[in-house]
Amino acid sequence: MLLVACTDEPGTPTAGSTPTTTADSSTTSAKPDAGALADVKPCDLLTSSEATGLNLTSPGEPDRVGGTDACDWSESGNGGLIIGVNPTRGIEDLDYRGEKTSPIKIGKYDATKVESHKGAKYVCHVVISVSNSSSVQAIGTLKATSTDTVAACERATKAAELIAPKLP
Repeated sequence: MLLVACTDEPGTPTAGSTPTTTADSSTTSAKPDAGALADVKPCDLLTSSEATGLNLTSPGEPDRVGGTDACDWSESGNGGLIIGVNPTRGIEDLDYRGEKTSPIKIGKYDATKVESHKGAKYVCHVVISVSNSSSVQAIGTLKATSTDTVAACERATKAAELIAPKLP
């Protein structure tokens, strides 16, 4: 059986050709490539007034955590916050196997909340998936003797909500 289709468009008809479709970019959520985070400085992601709103009074200090550029706001007796920028590591590249994770939404981004990372009840990670191969981590901590995971997650989540609009 031979199918022939006619259109008003100029050109040469060919048998067996299949129309192609393209996705409408307004309905798909395109994410930036891994290079989008290459120039993002973790300490630039929170202003001093935003940090104060998270009960962090010391200025953020540039750091490297697990091979990742980070910024550390440490408060004696009050825990702190670490922001890590992973331009080449998405959530699937980070080792959260066996952890209590839950999907959340931070601004326009999909994110993952990791409660009590490695059993530490005073720690909570919120990982923003900027792309499949890049992410930003907000790690909220309390003093090491605390068992208030909820408060650590509130700090990490609030920080993530503040920095998400600043991401590409």
